[in-house]
Amino acid sequence: MNRSLTGSLRRLLFVAAAAVVASCGPPAMPPVENPNALAPNGCYVIKVAPVKVKATITFYGWPDNSPPGNRIAHPIIHKVAGGDGTYCNPTTFATERSNDKRIPYGIKIYVPFLKQYFIREDDCAPSGPPTGSGSNGCYKLWFDLWIGGNAHSKASAVVRCEDRLTPNTEVPVILYPDAHLPVAHPGAIYRNDPPPDGTCYGKPEK
Repeated sequence: MNRSLTGSLRRLLFVAAAAVVASCGPPAMPPVENPNALAPNGCYVIKVAPVKVKATITFYGWPDNSPPGNRIAHPIIHKVAGGDGTYCNPTTFATERSNDKRIPYGIKIYVPFLKQYFIREDDCAPSGPPTGSGSNGCYKLWFDLWIGGNAHSKASAVVRCEDRLTPNTEVPVILYPDAHLPVAHPGAIYRNDPPPDGTCYGKPEK
C-alpha cells in the first residue's frame, strides 16, 4: 500500500494504545514505546525488554505474496517489503491480525536459527496462491518472513528456497531483541544471482 511513514506511525501508536485493553486472549505484550525514537545514528529503536517465545516460521516472497509483488499492508520503515536482516534495517514479516495486541506493527523480532532481525509491517493473507507458506493465513503465533525476490525472479526457485528454510516445528524467537545479536548473510534471504536459480540464504539454489 502507498501509505506515508507518518500515517503508519500514527496507526502504530493506536495499536500500541489498544494493547492495554483487557482481552480474553493471550496476555498482551508491552506496547511499542515511542516509535519515533531514533538512536543517534538514525536507527529505529524500541525500548522494551526482550521476550523469548516459540513460534511457527514460514516464508513468503514476490511470487506468492498476495497479490504477487512486494506491497505491504502497514509500512513502518520500508515502503515495500524489504530489509537486510540487521537490527537497524530488519526485514519485513507478517502475522495474523488476531496477533495485533501481542505482536504490534513495528515490533522487531530476532530469529536465532537464521541469525537475522525482522519487523512487522504486513498481515498474513487469508487468501492467495497455495504455494509458499503463510499465503493462506497464519494460525496462532506464526511469523511469515519476507524472503525477497522481484519481477525477474524465477518463481519456482523462490518457493523452493522458502520450503527449504521452513522448520517443521516451532522454533525459538526473541521479541524486542537486543541490538547486538549476531547477523548471518545480511541482505535479502533469496537473491536472483547467480542465474538461473539464484541464491538461498547464502547458498546457490539448485
